Amino acid sequence: MVDVLLVEDTDMQRALLRGFLTPEHTVVGVAETGEEAIRKADRTAPDVVVMDIDLPGTDGIEATRTIKRANPEVAVVMSTAMVTEEIRDRATDAGADAYLTKPFSKDDLLATIDEACAR
Repeated sequence: MVDVLLVEDTDMQRALLRGFLTPEHTVVGVAETGEEAIRKADRTAPDVVVMDIDLPGTDGIEATRTIKRANPEVAVVMSTAMVTEEIRDRATDAGADAYLTKPFSKDDLLATIDEACAR
């Protein structure tokens, strides 16, 4: 079981992901913006962050960069509806460990988290 910070700006997606994550993992925090994700990652010290890319304010890529600078050991799984080569390159440069393209299944999410944490 790992501690997960869930970063998603839509209520429905947050509820779906929370349902996917429990009881297999512990959701230690939920954030709706990149700025909130940075603060909560600092306070909760998660093992993994499931990070939406398209967030209001600071996007998920920049939030990932800030979180990884403060704690390089945290795994970050990027979640987005569209992964272009440019976005993947930017996210990789920011420190993303894995990617999920929406929509994805519970099994895909859990397997990707396990894989990212094993790195």
